[in-house]
Amino acid sequence: MIVLAALLLAAAPDAQRGTLAEAAQAFDDAQFHHDRAALERFLAPDFLFVTGKGEALGRDGFIAGATTPGEVLEPFVILHHRVEPQGADGGVVSGEGIERGTQDGKPFVSHFRYVDAFARRKGRWVVVYTQVTSLPRP
Repeated sequence: MIVLAALLLAAAPDAQRGTLAEAAQAFDDAQFHHDRAALERFLAPDFLFVTGKGEALGRDGFIAGATTPGEVLEPFVILHHRVEPQGADGGVVSGEGIERGTQDGKPFVSHFRYVDAFARRKGRWVVVYTQVTSLPRP
């Protein structure tokens, strides 16, 4: 039984070892679901996040913001989604996002452009840089 469980786990798809597009989708899903463990796997130790207000944060700041208690998100709307491989071990994913939800029961909406820079390190896709530009509310 233990061997079967280990084989099933080994055969489970790992988006970080798949295509850039698969990794980008899994990274978005981790943010949507406030999945701290997945975000910790995705963000490189030297990750840099530039917020919509121009503030530079590291890995811990991004994770704290993406796992804020009391936040409930509706499904994201992503427009102009682009996946641009940069050789075998790098790529840029960008788009325009509209995010709606509630924070502690109060509704919010945000509109932004984003870019995520990915690098393949030790065979796995990680995010090394994210920048968000705030846009007027839709």
